[in-house]
Amino acid sequence: MLTETGFGYGRFSFSWGDHICAIFESHEQQMEVMVPFIATGLRASQRCVWIAPPESAQGIRAALGEVGGDLRTLEGSGQLVVMADVDFYLREGVFEPERTIDLMLALFAEGRAQGYQATRATTDVSWLGTRALRPEVWGEYEMRVSEEMVGRAAAWVCQYNARQLGGDIVVTALQTHPVVILGDTIKQNPFYTVPGSERAPQAVH
Repeated sequence: MLTETGFGYGRFSFSWGDHICAIFESHEQQMEVMVPFIATGLRASQRCVWIAPPESAQGIRAALGEVGGDLRTLEGSGQLVVMADVDFYLREGVFEPERTIDLMLALFAEGRAQGYQATRATTDVSWLGTRALRPEVWGEYEMRVSEEMVGRAAAWVCQYNARQLGGDIVVTALQTHPVVILGDTIKQNPFYTVPGSERAPQAVH
């Protein structure tokens, strides 16, 4: 049984079940916020998942090594999972939301089966800047993630680099995450659109 109702690090404080949008303008800013997010989880014996392109994966491994992480042991035990974004989001270059949701749920189930009481997961969605994905398709997927997170002993952070992604994708991100990190501030997202409201992204049929 969990001994805490939430978690955090430094000035940031989250709750289990949160689906968080983190918007950055540089790789340095991203690492400054997200490395402690993962490192704190590892120290607390939580499962940590980092889903990202190769350069981001290299960055998190290097950063964790600098703060004393034994990467061979952490990854070998399954406590730390570093996964390529294309493997998680795309199949033969195509984004299939239901497949990605299934993979997310499988990561949670695998963590529980390995004995981890909680999971911290974060994805770097920079791949969106290289594909012409309609914002409404992405918005419907992100709403599903918010729904799936409710009641879980987990938190999911989606990392958006505002300099790499189009404004329509960033707006969609703000509409579909209940919690937002903007620079060095975290708060309940005032732009979050409750599913079913007039401003909610429309489902794709």
